[in-house]
Amino acid sequence: MPRPFRGTLRVTATVACVAALGLASCGGGGDDGGDSTPTGRAGGAITTAYTSFPDFLDPALSYSTEGWQTLWTVYTPLLTYRHAEGVEGATLVPGLAESMPEISDDGTVYELKLRSGLRYSDGSAVKASDFEHAIKRVLNLESGGSAFYLGIAGAEKYVEDGRARADIPGIVADDATGDITITLTKPDGRFPYILAMNFAALVPGDTPFRNQTSSPPPGVGPYKLENVRVNRGYDLVRVPSFDVAGQAAGKLDRIEVAVVKNRRRQTQDTIDNKVDYMLDPPAPDQLRDVRAEYGDTRYSEHVTNSTYFFFLNRELAPFDKPAVREAVNHAVDKRAIARLFAGLLEPGCNFLPPGMKGYAKIDPCPYGAPNAAPDIERARALIRSAGAEGESVTVFGNDEPEPRSVAEYLADVLNEIGLDARPRIIEGSVYFTTIGNKRTQAQVGFANWFQDFPHPANFMFLVDGGSIQDTNNVNFGNVDDPAINALLAQANQNADIDAVAADYARADRLIVQGAHLVPYGHRKLTAFYSERIDADNCSVWHPVYNLDFTQLCLK
Repeated sequence: MPRPFRGTLRVTATVACVAALGLASCGGGGDDGGDSTPTGRAGGAITTAYTSFPDFLDPALSYSTEGWQTLWTVYTPLLTYRHAEGVEGATLVPGLAESMPEISDDGTVYELKLRSGLRYSDGSAVKASDFEHAIKRVLNLESGGSAFYLGIAGAEKYVEDGRARADIPGIVADDATGDITITLTKPDGRFPYILAMNFAALVPGDTPFRNQTSSPPPGVGPYKLENVRVNRGYDLVRVPSFDVAGQAAGKLDRIEVAVVKNRRRQTQDTIDNKVDYMLDPPAPDQLRDVRAEYGDTRYSEHVTNSTYFFFLNRELAPFDKPAVREAVNHAVDKRAIARLFAGLLEPGCNFLPPGMKGYAKIDPCPYGAPNAAPDIERARALIRSAGAEGESVTVFGNDEPEPRSVAEYLADVLNEIGLDARPRIIEGSVYFTTIGNKRTQAQVGFANWFQDFPHPANFMFLVDGGSIQDTNNVNFGNVDDPAINALLAQANQNADIDAVAADYARADRLIVQGAHLVPYGHRKLTAFYSERIDADNCSVWHPVYNLDFTQLCLK
């Protein structure tokens, strides 16, 4: 979904840790356990600032950067990732499972065994059947992650029947032995990564089938959530008893997350050491000074596997007409949008980001080079040819600085080419659930994606017709192209990404050539710390979850 912005759908990713513009490196490598550091001290508390509250603090529902960065420290799935940077951090490892799954020769049956003696943060015992309950909650609550788990045998019928506590035949769990067997309807090369998503993290079997953001269920992780103040903040409190082989324990005793809407205030408070870490980049007009003053010590930039784009809802006029979608692609000035991001966005033509397998640069770009001027006259002609002049359009964006500016920019562009457009700005924490609800009738607007897992299919399901749903929909444009669907259906079954990289590249070209959306760039994210943080030894930039809270420590 992808991020420091809940404006930002789904989670950041780097294949390698990169500090852009010659600034400070991402810090030391991950530490897979213990609560001491080479030079930093254990214990203590810090304050962090988010611009928006997470969309949810329920692992079955959360699909934002803010949520995932937090929940990775609270809930552990059967499989997970190392607490490390770069390629090592992108490597799947056992989480609550004793070992990696045994997979049948035909790729449809996964056998795992739960570690013995596991306890939730409230002291209750973890049971193998809790896994099935977790998946039922994802499906029953119409989570944005539902589509990932519909390939489990019986999952679609479970959803159709609408009985929360009904059985899912494709999941068989034995509480006595800890054995878990998962049967898929067909091979899915993504499924090991899907098992590692926060959605699949185990929660107690009596966790209600409703949003638990205000009172999150206990999990198995180095931290637990306390003092949740919806839309204002929450605390992460270290769980001293957490002891899962290969998984990092927390170093800090407490991490207080506070929602501070004003990014200028966040930036100044970080400079003044009142805030120890801010998730979003410094305010654009402060960024140059922060780079110059703190780029060698407290501030760094990180390349991500991300895509920023405008969705164009094919089910709603005027974007049901190909000529209108082409017109918008011709009219958008990607250079101007990059300036709105103060240099933290690299203009691009592809939907897949450059760091992702399957990326093949589209050159020439069918709607003009990313660093070239837009073709406004051609766009106007296409609007006239479609008979769409003067049609009313609402452009959606959220209330964080860049998404708001981008939505307002697009409204101006649409007016310039002959439409009657105006922006509609939504509060950041509910933005994606709002535009992902069919009843909203969102025509066009801001969207972005940071990888959930290092696989091209994780971007492509945003344009897969099979992922469309009435609520929590992440295929915002309702893209349903038979040629793209067929390519993805075949490629997604293969566990060897290299073998199907060309298929994902072809799908990428079809997305762009068909003007199904308007991709305009790929994002860098930032880390800005107070003087109290030992950034040299305790700052780990994870390829999936961004800054790893478990590794932070004080000087």
